[in-house]
Amino acid sequence: MNFLLPLLTKINGITCHSADIRPGYLFVAIKGHRSDGNRFAEEAYHNGAAAIISDFPNQLPPLPIPVIAVENARQALAFLANHFYQCPSEKLSITGVTGTNGKTTISYMLCHIFRCASKRCGLIGTVHIDFGGKTVPSQLTTPDPLTLNHSLAEMCRQGLSHAAIEVSAQGMQMHRTDFIKLSCGILSNICPDHLDCYHDLSNYVLAKLKFLALLPPTTPFIINISDPNCRDIQRLSTGYTITAGFSPKADIWADIIYLGADCSKFYLTISRPLVTTGNQWLKPQSFLLDLPLPGKHNIENALLAAAGAMLQDISAENVQKALRSFTGVERRMNLFDLNDVTVIDDTALNPGSIEAVFSSISNMSFNRLVVINAIRGNRGPAINAVNAQSLSEWQLRQPFELIVTSGNDCVDAKNQVTPEEKQAFISVLRQNNSNFSFVSSLPAAVSHALSIIQPHDLLVLLGAQGMDQGRSILETIYTCNPPCPQEGYLAAN
Repeated sequence: MNFLLPLLTKINGITCHSADIRPGYLFVAIKGHRSDGNRFAEEAYHNGAAAIISDFPNQLPPLPIPVIAVENARQALAFLANHFYQCPSEKLSITGVTGTNGKTTISYMLCHIFRCASKRCGLIGTVHIDFGGKTVPSQLTTPDPLTLNHSLAEMCRQGLSHAAIEVSAQGMQMHRTDFIKLSCGILSNICPDHLDCYHDLSNYVLAKLKFLALLPPTTPFIINISDPNCRDIQRLSTGYTITAGFSPKADIWADIIYLGADCSKFYLTISRPLVTTGNQWLKPQSFLLDLPLPGKHNIENALLAAAGAMLQDISAENVQKALRSFTGVERRMNLFDLNDVTVIDDTALNPGSIEAVFSSISNMSFNRLVVINAIRGNRGPAINAVNAQSLSEWQLRQPFELIVTSGNDCVDAKNQVTPEEKQAFISVLRQNNSNFSFVSSLPAAVSHALSIIQPHDLLVLLGAQGMDQGRSILETIYTCNPPCPQEGYLAAN
């Protein structure tokens, strides 16, 4: 795509949104799933576009400005964004984290470790973009190429040396991360998700394979071999692959010493000499890590983050210090108390993350368990059906009161639960004879939970966007009407 480089000397900016065009801008017309940027080429011209790039040039009307044909407009946008911002990823040590679950927590852990080791580190992911102190909300887990490269360029301008970025399957499929140079890659796990896009797990695994293309042969690629789908990708990797997991056969493995309700301990062991990104030898060793977070999945996250940091020349002492002081991530297995009621708030949104929450609950003491689950909006019936199946199976193993909500009163238009998504979720619960009640409004669902909860019970808030306001609603309602001992309640399904 080097033939596009001369354009960068003649333009003032780049965009793929015609409404954002300013005089002298380059307009990249992208044919998307919902709209076709080629239809807005004339608007872009009238707004001052200097040239247009398209992979469907025959669909454009005659225009008195250059039209450059490319094979893939999305990839062209990534190439131009990278060079427009002067290849910022080549000036930072960037760790890319991919996987179905754990990307956000691992990225936060990495950033915290680097900062505890006196490295200035940025973060790009699901929750926000962090420029080393200043943060802005994220719109996508992996942002579009212009936002991504602009953010990395700003980190360079601020004097940062490291960054952790979440790399989603959709981000790779849409070429958002093309031409980004990674210094280290981490693959956490792969379980059913994004079934609206990939239809089945095998297609989803193929999408994750694109991560290999982002890793030069000598770049450390850390794979969680405790996950069978990750092992499939390991077999296809031809670069510098390091295995991590709970097995002593892994290059870096975790031996769990303690799993508690609010903390855990494990030994991290490096089984063989490994070469770091600084061309130093990471010698075989073993040391204890204290983690103030519950759950086996968080030990797995910490193991992968620690491995990523140490392979980038961060000492074991700095890793120990950082993880000991890591306080977690918003809505990722957050535990808090409302007087005598313990609450877990988690953005569980697929079978893997649901399993992580309930596995952690097994290490806790409580009287009864009450779960409010928000149906997942804008992700299709398939993922909601498998989520409902997972909850049904856990209810057989660990009986609990299940309150289901769509939460459409607390989400934007983009994340509304459709009738088909609700039907898919509820149908599976009914087919399994699960004990549940449905309350459409999130505040009403929380009020219902508080009406049946009693001291020393455990309340769990589960779900993605539909449950984002759950904690604040819970705390507001609880303050006004705290629960009191009463007869137990059995919800009708």
